[in-house]
Amino acid sequence: MSLKVSRFQVHEDAVQANVAGRTCSLSALEIGGEVLVVLTWLGNREAGLRRPEYVLPLNSMPYQAREPDARSPYRWILTGTLPMSLFDGSASRQVRRQHGVGPGPAINLPLPGTAS
Repeated sequence: MSLKVSRFQVHEDAVQANVAGRTCSLSALEIGGEVLVVLTWLGNREAGLRRPEYVLPLNSMPYQAREPDARSPYRWILTGTLPMSLFDGSASRQVRRQHGVGPGPAINLPLPGTAS
């Protein structure tokens, strides 16, 4: 199955998540009405590009949607806890499947701070 992507939006550091008891910020991709939380990125510094390696569909976890403001830049707050294994590459297929994690879409984006 191939995915044709014509329009998407990147939300940098727009998701607040609890990862193994620690609060962290994650980016999200909004594609075709679906929000995908980026768990890990593959980067190519020489080309100045990155690509989402693993993503978590936002609707696969309990979350709160909100409008970002001066006190909190987050658009989405995950209310469950994610295991660290989803981020360090040690998650088994079963753990990835349990959380709905899949490969990211085949899109290349500029590394943060390199967009013109």
